[in-house]
Amino acid sequence: MVVAESSQPGAVGVPRRPRGRPRDQDSAATRQKVLDVARSMFAESGYEATTNRAIAEASGITPGAIYHYFDSKAELYAAVYEEIYDRVFSSLEAAIAGHMTLLSQYAAALVAVGELNVQDPTLPAFDRGVANEATRHPELAELLRPLRRRNRTFFRRMIAEAVARGELASDVDRRGLEDLLNAVAFGVARVAAVTGDNRRAGAAVATLQRFFDGTLMAPPPD
Repeated sequence: MVVAESSQPGAVGVPRRPRGRPRDQDSAATRQKVLDVARSMFAESGYEATTNRAIAEASGITPGAIYHYFDSKAELYAAVYEEIYDRVFSSLEAAIAGHMTLLSQYAAALVAVGELNVQDPTLPAFDRGVANEATRHPELAELLRPLRRRNRTFFRRMIAEAVARGELASDVDRRGLEDLLNAVAFGVARVAAVTGDNRRAGAAVATLQRFFDGTLMAPPPD
């Protein structure tokens, strides 16, 4: 007996579309698309000028559908921030693995930051605006505050390990050193965002490496 096919989903003779996994995959892919579009728009236009409607339309979904993934524009901005910093610090942690001194770890981390800037210029462009946006929008500051923990932890751990190895002088201000390492690493990243020239950021990293290596300064005259 031949079973007649039906155009209705789930009817006898018509294979059912697998439920769950494909739908979850589609949802995850759409969410990632929204994050990518939002990162680019926030980086280019800033928080206020970027609307959920514009992000949704550029992502290929309806304006109302964006709220399936994010409750508000502030939460979307925070999600972009979290994704960027997860990506950045995962790359930095991989870069310093196998380096056994603070200077070699930091040099490797700076190279990784430079490579990330080249791969995706929206990263430093977005990061450049975070401090101003958080100052102007208290709702953002509240959402971003707990997400900055990984930033602090990364450099603090590097310094603690250097202390344990006996690399640092006993009177070094650890908090001051942490702030310095953080400021230099992300200051170099912002050079690319401000100038629009990743080569300048790369040159800054190379110059700093020469400073670490002791090859930056000319030898004293005889």
